[in-house]
Amino acid sequence: MLKRDEIDDSNSCLNRAGDGERIFVLLARDVAAPVAIRAWVAERIRIGKNALTDDQIVEALECALRMDRERGEIDAARGRSLFTQEAAS
Repeated sequence: MLKRDEIDDSNSCLNRAGDGERIFVLLARDVAAPVAIRAWVAERIRIGKNALTDDQIVEALECALRMDRERGEIDAARGRSLFTQEAAS
């Protein structure tokens, strides 16, 4: 989900988090983000919390795919090569 949509959606994960609840954000510019999302999906399914067809899982996988597809645009906008091993900042 785009940052502006996450903030505006009262039912988003960000807005449903409790005031004292810790959260972790993955940015699309981080080359490891799509991999981490797919690992999270696999673990949720493995432990029986979700099925592959659940809306939450479908949304997560779509997000990872979009991050993969948008990588070149993000890198170009930041003046970096698609193949740069530089850590995302």
